[in-house]
Amino acid sequence: MLQTGNGDCQPVQQVFVYIPGSRWENVRGTDHRLAAALAHHVPVLWVDPPLPIHRALRPGPNALRRTTELSDVAPGITRLRSISVPGFTRPVLALAAKHLLGRAVRTTLAAMGVAPIAVLLSSPSTGFPVRIPGRKILFVTDDWVAGAPMMGLSGRFVHRTLRRNLRDANIAAAVSPHLAESLEVSFTGHQAPVVVLPNGCDLRKTIPLPVDRSHKAVLVGQLNERLDMDLLDAVKDAGVPLLVIGPRTERDPETGRRLDLLLASENVTWLGELPATELGQHLAAAGVGLTPYADTAFNRASFPLKTLDYLAAGIPVVATDLPAVRWLNTELVTVGSGPEGFAKRVQQALARPHDPVAEERRRHFAGLHTWETRANQLLEMAGARTSRQEAYRRSAAMTVDRSDSR
Repeated sequence: MLQTGNGDCQPVQQVFVYIPGSRWENVRGTDHRLAAALAHHVPVLWVDPPLPIHRALRPGPNALRRTTELSDVAPGITRLRSISVPGFTRPVLALAAKHLLGRAVRTTLAAMGVAPIAVLLSSPSTGFPVRIPGRKILFVTDDWVAGAPMMGLSGRFVHRTLRRNLRDANIAAAVSPHLAESLEVSFTGHQAPVVVLPNGCDLRKTIPLPVDRSHKAVLVGQLNERLDMDLLDAVKDAGVPLLVIGPRTERDPETGRRLDLLLASENVTWLGELPATELGQHLAAAGVGLTPYADTAFNRASFPLKTLDYLAAGIPVVATDLPAVRWLNTELVTVGSGPEGFAKRVQQALARPHDPVAEERRRHFAGLHTWETRANQLLEMAGARTSRQEAYRRSAAMTVDRSDSR
């Protein structure tokens, strides 16, 4: 872990500053998984989106007792929480919020006695904090402009923030080739080159290979407007047992109504969000994994986490025809077009006999796209290569002294 103050231990010399678009307690998506992989190599300072002062001082589990607070949230990862101004989408207040965040990060780094290897920003609404050394890396994880309404943000504000961050970054990474090309076209003239850093997966090596799998389809992930409800209704209407795992995050009332009907169906079981250990057990027993995304600008730029997660569990995948699927370029993912065609592909996958050789092929393919691989790519972008053994040796000797947080 990281150390602050003047303890007896030798302080860590370098950290990777990670500024995501979500808080640590939010859904464990791209940022959480990539940060965890980075922490195998170098300590990570995870910087939560600042809390507006009126929310930070409100009694409750998210209240802040000081201007900044530090806590250990995972091996090798220290979380920084700070206070900011409300109304950060307004130009003047956005500038104030940027400077407050910069001061919070600088104060924390100085108290810890560490220097950042790099500052990675993956937020659609935050700028790079000022006066922080290290290479500036912008990681665009989705088409934030197209997805602004789903995030409750103004498209103009997100576009303006993205343009400024592309200008300020030393290098920009996009989660899919389609998104990288879109950024190049939409923001011609920005200074940072755009490279592709796709999502990854974790191989669950502790899960025993099943003797046989169930005749059940599984859908994992957030339940919201990104899903093609027509496809899911077709699978349900075909009588396929469907296991749904993930939280509901929809904003659109019509999507909510259709989700209500789907999840209430007799052949549909909804378990909500589950810990990774329980999720792995369900994937190990499933017959096929579904990636039924609607054909939207937001989804075309995305790289669904679930597709690689299914393959890592050894199960076949039926997905819609998105650029990320074509980029994977593997027959291990079957494309289903239209409600009838999608449901038919699901039924065909479930009808095939259990094939341990095919399962191992899927796991092997997923092993080429692990989060460990992505972390190594990111460290190469940052110009840093720290061995895992050295990182663990240093982390084991360090502790976080929260008393110096102010």
